[in-house]
Amino acid sequence: MNYYAFISGLPDLILDEHKKVYTTREFKEELKTLLSWKDKRVINKLFLKYDNDNLLSCLKHGEEDMVFNDLGNYAQEVIIDLVATVKDEERKWKRKYPKYLQVFIHDYLTHEETPQIFWEDHIATLYYNYLLNETGNRFLKDWCELNLNIRNVLTALSARREGIAYDYLIVGDNEVAKLLRTVHNPAHEIMELIDYYEYIREIDEIPDLLDKEQRIDTFLWEWIDENTFFHYFDIEKIMGYLFKLQTIERWRVLDEEKGGEIFRNIVNNLKNSTKLNKNFKTTKR
Repeated sequence: MNYYAFISGLPDLILDEHKKVYTTREFKEELKTLLSWKDKRVINKLFLKYDNDNLLSCLKHGEEDMVFNDLGNYAQEVIIDLVATVKDEERKWKRKYPKYLQVFIHDYLTHEETPQIFWEDHIATLYYNYLLNETGNRFLKDWCELNLNIRNVLTALSARREGIAYDYLIVGDNEVAKLLRTVHNPAHEIMELIDYYEYIREIDEIPDLLDKEQRIDTFLWEWIDENTFFHYFDIEKIMGYLFKLQTIERWRVLDEEKGGEIFRNIVNNLKNSTKLNKNFKTTKR
């Protein structure tokens, strides 16, 4: 479906700190009455990102102190009930809720977080694998596989360096995931599949966590630009715009001064880069 009028009127996402940025909430409200039924189903899955955050907050802080973001698809009481369902072995998981949420709750309750492996990363990896298997949209599949590969590779590199068992943290059944589970040092084999492996390995060696996230987000932003270049007024353009909005708002919830500094660095990196890294290509089919 063509969304010419809507996309033409969207604010430009040149990240100027002095400009009022269009918010994800405003974007979501406009999409409610705009999208076709088919496209709305796709977009609703992308807002599961906020359900992930709500679930993690519930598990970490308890139902009384959880921080709830109503941008998600599920009400606060639903999130609380999902946790209770997994805790009670006699209750069955309802099929209308994504299975990856059940897997994450179980992993959270039965494993320990470590300084190298974070629950935020694990639920994000499970989420991208879920999206990858639940969509027929080529752009979204490529986006999910890219994120899944990045997170799986970073998880494996960090865990191996620290001698941590990580099999359950490698998510998905693509070739990259299989190699990470079965080969002790699969660098050469993985480079045959994804040409950005060396770039991700360099990111893994960065000691500062915020710097790591900044480098990953810059890389993903460039990927969006490259892969929506010939999508002018369609759902792919809308998805790319949403991913960018989510990136912006994720950094702006940080401490204002520090978040602003990181944000400006992302902008400068993008302005100074030439297109994508010359070694970058999407996963080979």
